[in-house]
Amino acid sequence: MYSMTGYGKGEAEINGRSLIVELKSVNHRFLDLSVKLPRSLLFAEDALKKTISAKISRGHIDVFTTYSAPMDQAAFSLNVEAAESYISMSHTLNERFGIENDCTTSSLLRIPGVVEEKATSVPEEEIVALVKTATERAVDALLQMRAAEGTAITKDILGKLDEIERLTGLIEERAPIVTEDYKARLKQTMETALAGAQYDETRLLIEIALFADKCAIDEELARLHVHVAHYRKILETEPTAGRKLDFLTQELNRESNTIGSKANDAVIAEYVVLLKCEIEKVREQIQNLE
Repeated sequence: MYSMTGYGKGEAEINGRSLIVELKSVNHRFLDLSVKLPRSLLFAEDALKKTISAKISRGHIDVFTTYSAPMDQAAFSLNVEAAESYISMSHTLNERFGIENDCTTSSLLRIPGVVEEKATSVPEEEIVALVKTATERAVDALLQMRAAEGTAITKDILGKLDEIERLTGLIEERAPIVTEDYKARLKQTMETALAGAQYDETRLLIEIALFADKCAIDEELARLHVHVAHYRKILETEPTAGRKLDFLTQELNRESNTIGSKANDAVIAEYVVLLKCEIEKVREQIQNLE
């Protein structure tokens, strides 16, 4: 099983262009990607998302990128006309108002429009390949961390399933005693009320049978065992089954609620409270699994 939390980092370089992709993942019901790419690389966003979604199905993932490329001097040009215009205006201000002319080369270069950036062609296929390679490496690193955490969570869940089965066994042991206790209490009540007079034994047996049928929890206990066994099978065989386990957890909780409402016994009620506590702990852990 994979956890939904983790961190992964991948780097790639092609022809002097380098890209670092960092992935930070937390819990989410579905796959939710938040991608931050430089504007010059926005065309590669779809390829990046598809690379991630090919291996990850759930979790909110923040994607951070750091891109660098060789500086191309031909990418910038000097607008001489604009520079001359600024210099002329600085002379005019100096002569008219007596203001010191502190116009320098470096100050001119900082003025918008003096240095212009040329539109350069970006090798899109090369960039997309760069993005895919870096993202795949980041995803692999993220999955490695998610797998390690998922193993720890799975081990914890299996321990809680053991406790759920133990409590279910205690309830199974107690269930037949409930009817016998009710029979004894009812018989004593009737004998006390009638002060030793004869009463209809058949009517007593009918009352006991009706009570036993009303309080029968055999089916619920059997389903609890089936759900726990299914739980174990999924944990062992399916690496990404968080949603399925979430549904099974609801079924475990439903059966325990039914047992608590039908059992009509203080001891079983106490076991059910403990059982529901363990199921809730399992539910909290399931929220971390993909």
